[in-house]
Amino acid sequence: MSFFATIKKNAKAALSGRRCVAAAATLLLMLAVVSLTALEFFALRAFAPQPSFYWQSGEAEFPYFLRVFFGQSPQELLVAGAALGLYFALLVPLFLGGRRWHYVLIGGERPRMRELLHFFAGGQRYARAVWHGLQLAVRSLAWGIVFLTLPAGLLSICVRFLLIDAITRPTRVIASVGIIVALGLTVMATILYTIHLCRYTLSGYLLCESDEHTVRQALRTSIRYTKGYRGVKFLFTLSYAGWYLLVPLTLLIALPFVLPYHIAGETVFARYLVEKNRAELIGGTREFGGAA
Repeated sequence: MSFFATIKKNAKAALSGRRCVAAAATLLLMLAVVSLTALEFFALRAFAPQPSFYWQSGEAEFPYFLRVFFGQSPQELLVAGAALGLYFALLVPLFLGGRRWHYVLIGGERPRMRELLHFFAGGQRYARAVWHGLQLAVRSLAWGIVFLTLPAGLLSICVRFLLIDAITRPTRVIASVGIIVALGLTVMATILYTIHLCRYTLSGYLLCESDEHTVRQALRTSIRYTKGYRGVKFLFTLSYAGWYLLVPLTLLIALPFVLPYHIAGETVFARYLVEKNRAELIGGTREFGGAA
């Protein structure tokens, strides 16, 4: 049996008899996301009823270059900023609690719904969850700039040349080729960027495991434990693509069942890496078989 098949087999075994409960937990998380999105939508309708594309370049209440950069009015930016704050304050700890729910499940226990609120129980635990989310966001943004600036810049330059009215034929050909090259580079850079971010994949699970881990320790440990497995982790996540194709075909009905199956597999993968590295640290070896 292949490595991926073994991981998924263990995930199915852990979910056996708990699929409906896992679907209910997923629906609660989805409800939180929908509620926050609806709140942002109605706030935009209430405080920024005029679409941003009605703005004139001569208006002075907001710097023009920022209007061009963001494409939003000040009211829209304020609402979006407030929604982002609520995302980090509410959804980040809640979704980490969802990961905690699956971590307990994969450990062989029967998690209760209150595990979803695990990171709301105590100021330090809550602060760690929010700080972890901020750390991942900042690091993802920084690495995104590193990986994607060059292909995105090349693409924007080539597109700008194509939009020139008096462009010559040779220039148009060069710009068209440049766009094809830039798109290829963008796809490659995106794949490499995604694989690189897999270095942080264990940090959330380490925080779920114990309150003794700091965010800094969890991130450093994750980077160390995922060495040699980041590409494998990327391919493992990609192996669920077929399941997610069922979601639109079933009008989203399959999502509460597909998502727990995916998260359970990711959790088994995470526990395998953690236990494997810890076993190697004490000089032993551990094979991965049976239910986690």
